[in-house]
Amino acid sequence: MIMVKRILLFLVSAMLSVGAAMAQEGLYVEDLFEGRVVPQNQMKRSFISGASLKPYSLDTYKSLAFTVDEATFHKVEILIMNDAQCTESQQLIYDEGHLVYALICLPPTHNGLNRFLCFQATKVGRLWDTTVVYLRGSASIQDLDKMFNKKRQ
Repeated sequence: MIMVKRILLFLVSAMLSVGAAMAQEGLYVEDLFEGRVVPQNQMKRSFISGASLKPYSLDTYKSLAFTVDEATFHKVEILIMNDAQCTESQQLIYDEGHLVYALICLPPTHNGLNRFLCFQATKVGRLWDTTVVYLRGSASIQDLDKMFNKKRQ
């Protein structure tokens, strides 16, 4: 019985990992979330799904925070800008030739869920403090704007 529970736990964990990985499937930033640009042990990672996001009309929240050198930051910038190219709605802000802020409305999923990619970076000395957030759900960009503006007040 204990062995069956362990096998079931393993299978559920594996299925959740696959679902989490597929959240940003088809995007250039998938490489970032999978640790192929910045090693996973050098990132602060957050993943939230399920009932706790329901009040925000979201079903997936994934964030990465990391500090990298100029060369690695340039790779991250390219991934974000490549994903921005496939969209009609985006807000990009540059400072001294570098992307420092992005809010990108990605094409919806095959079942109609909205997807968003948020990016913010700040140069600190020779390094870049960077945050990337992926959101998915029925929320619109207006819903997110209201939510973020409400939190600022």
